[in-house]
Amino acid sequence: MELVSIQEASRRLHLATSEIRQCIHNGELTAYRNPDPNERGWVVEMPEKGWVSSAVAAEMGRTFIPWWWANAERTGSVHYVEALFASSFEEMIPQFLCGFESANIWTATSLSPEVLCPDCVSEAEARGIEINV
Repeated sequence: MELVSIQEASRRLHLATSEIRQCIHNGELTAYRNPDPNERGWVVEMPEKGWVSSAVAAEMGRTFIPWWWANAERTGSVHYVEALFASSFEEMIPQFLCGFESANIWTATSLSPEVLCPDCVSEAEARGIEINV
């Protein structure tokens, strides 16, 4: 049994520290007060290779819709998210097909062709990406 800090478990399991804590709370991971009297905090028992949290498992089974709003008000155009990058502060930064920049993304449901970003649509067509709305 290997015991590591919450931060190290986060790094190794590719989950945010808040998700590691949630897995501990849900009983998916086991944690103990640090047995080292010179150290504070908690240590996590590393799971077996291939372990996946229930939240990640649920997300893996869900279809990803690539069209997202670039603002919280959900106004303007809905953009095609080409990729998501994690910042050093555990924030997800979107990369839109059209090159538009936004600090975050918001879910877009019940889409119609009129709200799609025309530049994203053009780029998707040029790349042969199927547009399902």
